Amino acid sequence: MRIFVGIDLPAQIKQDLVRLQSELRLLGVNGGWKSLDNLHITLEFLGELDPNKIVVLAETLKQVASNYKPFALTISGLGAFPSLKRPHTLWTAVSGDLIELNQLRNELHHELKSKGFELDEREFKPHVTLASRPKFDSIDFSIVGAKISGEFMVSEIVLFESRGIGGKIVYTDLHRAGFETAGK
Repeated sequence: MRIFVGIDLPAQIKQDLVRLQSELRLLGVNGGWKSLDNLHITLEFLGELDPNKIVVLAETLKQVASNYKPFALTISGLGAFPSLKRPHTLWTAVSGDLIELNQLRNELHHELKSKGFELDEREFKPHVTLASRPKFDSIDFSIVGAKISGEFMVSEIVLFESRGIGGKIVYTDLHRAGFETAGK
């Protein structure tokens, strides 16, 4: 099973991002566009795992989530990894309560690592991927980037499975762990 932990986005934010993808296409941007159902913020990519590990993962998510109360994030702006001059991933940025988001991600990372999971040690850069392998000539992204914005409350983390079905990548929720409303 190909597994990752992330934050699902509200339907309205996903619809706004799909509209942004359409605007980018009209500007001449091509690439492997993420479908509406696959838009999310990745907290931790775990890769190929034995299905027997799902129980431990679900328990770990529940344990970590119980230490948090809902917090606000905002989706806005455009960027690319490694850069807009040499992009392999086109994304929109995540801002808002980044202190809380980073604490959540760091605690999740620590707990998963302590349970023996092999994790990527690169710096966490919260974003929502819009397209992979984007191709475009000189485009003024500031016209589009300034239009995007959407604030939402994060109240859970999700264990996702990524599978190829009928030539498409499909993300399935395996487990959702809600935050405590009483807070820390």
